Amino acid sequence: MNSVKMDVISYGLGPIGIKIMQSCLQSDHIRLIGAVDIDPQKIGRDVGELAESTAVGINVVQNLDEIDTTRLEGRKLALHATGSNLPQVWPQIKQLLDQGYSVISTCEQLAYPWHRYSDLSKEIDLYARDKRQFVIGTGVNPGYIMDSMTLFSTSVTQSLSKINIYRKVDVSKRRIPLQKKVGIGMSPEEFHQLAQNDRIGHVGLEESLRLVAYGLNLTLTEVTNKIEPTISQEDTVLPIGPLRKNEVNGLHQNSKGSTKEGIPIELDLIMSVDVVTEDRIILETNDMGTVEFVVPQGIFGDTATINVVVNTAKTMHSSNQVGLLTMADIRLTRNLM
Repeated sequence: MNSVKMDVISYGLGPIGIKIMQSCLQSDHIRLIGAVDIDPQKIGRDVGELAESTAVGINVVQNLDEIDTTRLEGRKLALHATGSNLPQVWPQIKQLLDQGYSVISTCEQLAYPWHRYSDLSKEIDLYARDKRQFVIGTGVNPGYIMDSMTLFSTSVTQSLSKINIYRKVDVSKRRIPLQKKVGIGMSPEEFHQLAQNDRIGHVGLEESLRLVAYGLNLTLTEVTNKIEPTISQEDTVLPIGPLRKNEVNGLHQNSKGSTKEGIPIELDLIMSVDVVTEDRIILETNDMGTVEFVVPQGIFGDTATINVVVNTAKTMHSSNQVGLLTMADIRLTRNLM
């Protein structure tokens, strides 16, 4: 990577957003020029102190137009981390584009939004192109393990017949908001009620499946999704609080796709407090038999999400691509030194 620092802002300072900001402050290649959040407890605070470091003379602001960028030249990047729902975060992204920022977002539905939000995706793409900027959604999952990492793994094959991707996550070691997100401590009945209304679970599993199909030029003919709670077999205590026997201790989600080309794709995700963490990609091929890629202890999601976002910013800083992009559309993301 060249010696020119790239100018970025952190937009959204929740647990992930603050860690993204910390990574920016520690990087020799990044110049943090501002941070935006709506939390009254954070507005006005020095970003260095908020990131548990020394003051750097940049305060968190509530409004994007409070950041002075008049003397900056070249591409500005916004590292956006505020929500999972694309229609809800689109006004924020639109404002960023209006202010001259390209956007790398942790919004899970943005990883591959073309099916779920076809019209909105077209709107975002045209708007970003008009502004000569790009928008991309990424992270560890979706964005890396169950999609772009899988796409790259197929490079060693010539004739695929089946793709299976498994991720097991021990959520007892993860942040409390994620533990709440998977339903820990609920009754099975409450979990099922929320699941019926699409108000619980991991967001982005189907997006990962569709990104794999898109990246391999496969045509999906049917996609089915399932979600079930996993149940605690004993009383225990977690950072989120006490967990009793027969209460929900996580979830099991599955997204399965049939393709016109006859190559089924299946993604299987377990996020629970009593699972052994592991990531596994299994490719059934006609030329090499079964090919497996395994990360025995898994990839720790929070840290990996931060690193994928920052490294995607490094990868895209000198790119001339514009519009709504996916991880399958850009050059291979890496840790540019």
